[in-house]
Amino acid sequence: MVNYDLIERNKNKILNFGVIILALIIALQFYKFANNRVAALIQQQNNELEKNKVIERIAGLEKKAEGYQKVFVKRDLASVMDTISAIAKDASVKIVSVKPYAGEAVDNYSSSSFLITLNASSYHALGNFISKIENHNDIYLVSEISINSTAANIDTSGDNVDLGVNLKINTISYL
Repeated sequence: MVNYDLIERNKNKILNFGVIILALIIALQFYKFANNRVAALIQQQNNELEKNKVIERIAGLEKKAEGYQKVFVKRDLASVMDTISAIAKDASVKIVSVKPYAGEAVDNYSSSSFLITLNASSYHALGNFISKIENHNDIYLVSEISINSTAANIDTSGDNVDLGVNLKINTISYL
């Protein structure tokens, strides 16, 4: 049956073998724990890298927003009218009247409108004026236009035709 004599002779070997197996089991547990810890750290690192990418995108958007804030600065009526008057002078049109409308505040920006009545000697002068307004560094948008053609001094050539123009110009500023 059980050979006690064989066990007695090899008891040190059996004991050493048991200790080795116990050491292997303990080492395997440490390995699993360390492996799980490394996997958790890798996952945490990947999450942090994703967060860094999102933060970099947010920082880029904030820089763009700051750039737009510099463009959309709040201008007073006098500076707007100085700019529009200078453009009108360059385009050879005459401003007859200006009527400011109440500004509208929308979320992070406000919009101001002006109804400008002017006289232009030709469609070319009017087109030049509108082009210069819309291409100005400050943001001006022509939202409405109505043109009335009246013969001012009818002579033989028929070239003197004044255009009565009403323009609604919007300007946008950041709050």
